[in-house]
Amino acid sequence: MKKDQTPEYMKQLSGKILEINYKNQSLKMSFQATEDICHSNGTIIQGGFTTVMMDSCMAFLVMELTDFIYTPMSIDINVSFLAAGRPGKLICQSKVIKLGKSIGFSSAELYQNEELIATASSSLKLVKIGESPKDFLKDNIAKDAKLIKA
Repeated sequence: MKKDQTPEYMKQLSGKILEINYKNQSLKMSFQATEDICHSNGTIIQGGFTTVMMDSCMAFLVMELTDFIYTPMSIDINVSFLAAGRPGKLICQSKVIKLGKSIGFSSAELYQNEELIATASSSLKLVKIGESPKDFLKDNIAKDAKLIKA
């Protein structure tokens, strides 16, 4: 059995990849927000955690689409908070706008109970990873993910 290499922050957020769509260049993830990552007496998700959810969803998509040859390093990330996120389940959907040879652009939307609560867009520097397990996601947080081939 392979060792679980899921990063601690992803474990804290109970992040799971639900779907990798190679055809649409999109990825869907679920997260579970607990009161531990909330302010206002544990009722509202702190914005940094909301950003991490969307940033991770965008990054994992780019890594998967580039066959783990590249890791995306955020040049910028623009987040719009549209509604308060609360403890509970969240769904994030990311997509690639464009991937070039060294720069990429992606976006994400974060939902809770089918309500859009935040959006993000990011410019990414594509940096060669080096030695990275090709099936990192599929062996860890994407074990049960639906795969839609091109």
